[in-house]
Amino acid sequence: MGSMPNWFAKTKEMAAFDRYFSTRDVDEKELLDRYQRALARMQGDDFYSSADALQTEWRGLADRSLRMRMSLDEHFRGDWIHHQYPDDPAKYGSQGGRFWPQVPSQDVIDRLRAGVVFAIHKAMGDTELVNLGLAQEYRDRLWKAERENGIDVDDGIRGIALSWNCVAPAGDDYFEVDALRGPTVVEFAIATPRPYGHSSVMGIADDLRTGRISFAPPGGGQSLEDGQSR
Repeated sequence: MGSMPNWFAKTKEMAAFDRYFSTRDVDEKELLDRYQRALARMQGDDFYSSADALQTEWRGLADRSLRMRMSLDEHFRGDWIHHQYPDDPAKYGSQGGRFWPQVPSQDVIDRLRAGVVFAIHKAMGDTELVNLGLAQEYRDRLWKAERENGIDVDDGIRGIALSWNCVAPAGDDYFEVDALRGPTVVEFAIATPRPYGHSSVMGIADDLRTGRISFAPPGGGQSLEDGQSR
């Protein structure tokens, strides 16, 4: 997170999101397919455990698995949500991650899921939402801002541009999402407090404390946790 605590940030993961949900390397039909696959993933409780955008962005790289693990399993799990939330959502859903311990992990998950779905719906356009069978009442509420601003809600598929905005002081419990369709792109914004500072190895420390990882060498032998040489 080298760009933090800047109030307006774009991380490598966000850039990958922008490229994946665009016509940079696919046509509109293929982009629509990506949106439909993403919507299906959003229905699962562990939608944050994998990312097609990152898989696509880092394909062919020798360290892709390491990058994925560090991004999803050591950054999102731990920084954004409590590091034990994936293991026991009921127990840890009311606790926050290292960035915003005052914001419950379940709130982060629920709002991110909703924000991604809203952004994708707005990127697909209203005709596609009709094809999905979405209710008129939902669509009326979804497009309220666009119709008030004279934005066409059904003139083709849009890409999505994701931004992260640190709009509240550290310690505040503010956490919101928004999505707006414009003439050329859907803007998807995540608005949070400024994160608390933390070290780059806190994720490892948390995993050691909870037993998720160990200093014990592979295949047995003397554990380094005992402070003894092998």
